[in-house]
Parts: sequence; C-alpha cells; structure tokens
Amino acid sequence: MIPEKLKQLIQLLTEKTKDKKAIWNQVSGYSQFKLSVSEGVSITISEWNEQYNSDTYEVVIYNSNGDAIQRYSSDNFTPSQDLELMKAFHKAASDQYFKVDETMDALLNSVTGQEVIGKLDVTPPLSAPEEDDLPF
Repeated sequence: MIPEKLKQLIQLLTEKTKDKKAIWNQVSGYSQFKLSVSEGVSITISEWNEQYNSDTYEVVIYNSNGDAIQRYSSDNFTPSQDLELMKAFHKAASDQYFKVDETMDALLNSVTGQEVIGKLDVTPPLSAPEEDDLPF
C-alpha cells in the first residue's frame, strides 16, 4: 500500500504534469524521469519490465543532499489501485517529456488543413555495402 503522503504527492504531481505545470527530464534510461522541485529536492518515476511480463513502477524521493528518503515500487502483485496510480503517474511524466499532446495536436492540425503535407526527402537512400572478399 502506498504511504498516504506519497500517494497524495503522486496524485498532485500527476495532475500538475497533465496541466503542463511540471517539467520532467529523462534520466539513465528510456523509461525513467526526474522532476527537480526545489533546492535539490527531486522525485523520479521509473518503469521496467520484469520477468513474467510484470510491469514494475518505482517512485523515489530525494532530499536536498541527494539521499533517497522514500521509495515505493509496485508491480502486478500490488493492489490494483496503487498500480494504476503509478502507471498514470509514469504516463503523465513520459507524455510530458516526449511532448505527446503537442506532437499529436501538430499532426492533427497539419492533416485537417487543405494544404499539401509532407516533404520530399532528397537524401539518397542507403545502399547495401559493397561485396567484400570474405568467404562467409
């Protein structure tokens, strides 16, 4: 079970992120994001796939000295409401970092307009490497 204060923090940060009022950075992996809050205080949210197709999410809170002061992990074996909260938090951070809404809006605006879209790529296609004299 997620500790109550951490749960409240996750809920507030998820909403703030969805409202575009939190700036996340990617750290040490494609699925790990960090939010620096103030004076060195930060939070990370990570996702990874464990064996047996279990998605695992982990939140870590760091104090101003860089020490991890609270850590919570959830996977397919934790209560479903906790797992869903962690998934939503990670998705919000990931979507904000990768600018998913902005990209989708730009694509929709481009496609719904009357102008021609697309651009001819003038770079030559990659060619196959020349044959070498290796026997295999």
